[in-house]
Order: sequence, then structure tokens, then C-alpha cells
Amino acid sequence: MVNALVVGGEGLHNAQAAAQALRMAKFETSVSHLNDLVGYSLDELCKKYGVLVFPGGFSYGDCLGAGKVLALKIRYALRWNLSLFASRGGLVLGIGNGFQALVRMHLLGADVSITHNLQGYFLNAWMKVVPSGGKCLWLKGLGTMELPICHQQGRLMIASSRRAESLRKMEEAGMACLKYESNPNGSEEALAGLCDPSGRIFGMMPHPELFVRWTSHPEWTTQMTRASSPGQGLVIFENAYREAVQAL
Repeated sequence: MVNALVVGGEGLHNAQAAAQALRMAKFETSVSHLNDLVGYSLDELCKKYGVLVFPGGFSYGDCLGAGKVLALKIRYALRWNLSLFASRGGLVLGIGNGFQALVRMHLLGADVSITHNLQGYFLNAWMKVVPSGGKCLWLKGLGTMELPICHQQGRLMIASSRRAESLRKMEEAGMACLKYESNPNGSEEALAGLCDPSGRIFGMMPHPELFVRWTSHPEWTTQMTRASSPGQGLVIFENAYREAVQAL
């Protein structure tokens, strides 16, 4: 049995969807409000959970920037060293708002930031994304997927003074692990997701937890024979389950 923890909080309205996806992938899953986890040590976290998920939403209203308050809460209230959690065999996923928090904590590159979409407005669409390289354990063996996006601040940027060098290092380390087939929000290199150098900490703007059943796709009725099939997002969580079992 592998336990997974979804960290909820004010505005993280996709927590239950993420928990459902984890359960469908065979995880024993808990959802806990961030405030209730204050004082829960990293040692306790490592002993009980193999997977940690920061879900999507609009945490704390994103009033100081998308994911910024959530990142501060994780760093200074929970005081969890997520890189250490990963080094002990844990897996971390940040989706949407959770991804924005991982970026702001500089877990996915020191020269990476995230800002408003190039168009300047909220995007709600289905987009094709393509895994790149083989480092990210969450994307192991996967090909092109179609997943929903729903964000206003999903544009990944690289520090302009070190852009070429930073992109080269990220590509070499396998960190630039997920890209849009097109580029809906103006992200550098059409980046849709990043992982850390270990491949165990992964963040993505598209929402795999919203496509774990084929009937969630807007065109599912054109292929009625697939009505009971899983959605393409589920395999990401199934990958994590297989990796977490191996780490036991």
C-alpha cells in the first residue's frame, strides 16, 4: 500500500479531483488542509507518504501573484524541504496553482519565473502536450497527450540575462520535460511543465486530474465506444504509483 497526501487550502478547489485521480491509480489518499499540517515534520511525512500533491485552484486568491502565498506557506509554515523528501524516495506533483508555487520556491530552476499569459486573459481550452526527454518519472514512457488548461498566469519565463545558458542546462538535465505542441500562453520554448534534476519533483500547468475518464473530453460523444475508457491524464498518476511501489 502506498499513501498519497493532497495538500488543500483556501482556493485550492481541485484538491478532491486530484485525490480521486490518485485513488483511481490505487493510492491510499488523504486530503488535508495546509493549516492542519503545520507542525507535521518532514520525518513524519517521509514515513507515512510516498507521494505529495499540491493541486490546482486560486490559492489565497492569488492576490500577491499566482502561487506566491502558497509557496510562502509551504516554506515558512510547513517548513518542508521537498527536495529532501524526494531524495528519500518521495514523489512531488504540483498542478496549475501548485506548479506556480513550486516555481516560486525555485525547486524547478533558479532562473525560472511564471507570469500572466501573453494574451493577458484567462485561458480555458484543451491542448496537446508532448513529454521531452526521459528524466521525469511521472511522464515515463508517455507520448503526446491532450489535457485541459485553465489559467491566467501560466507563462513560464527564463531570466533574460542568462536565457541561453539556463535553457541549455535545463535541457541537458532533462528538466524541460513537458512542452505544448502549440504555444497557447507564450511560455519560453512552449514549456508546459518542468521537473527537478532528480525527475521526482514535477510541476505542470495542464490538469491531468481533470481527464481521468474519457467522458470528460468535450468530444467524447464522437467516440461512444470509448465511454468507459480512462482519460489520458490517469496514466501520469499510474506512473507515480509504479515508481512509489518500487521505492518501498
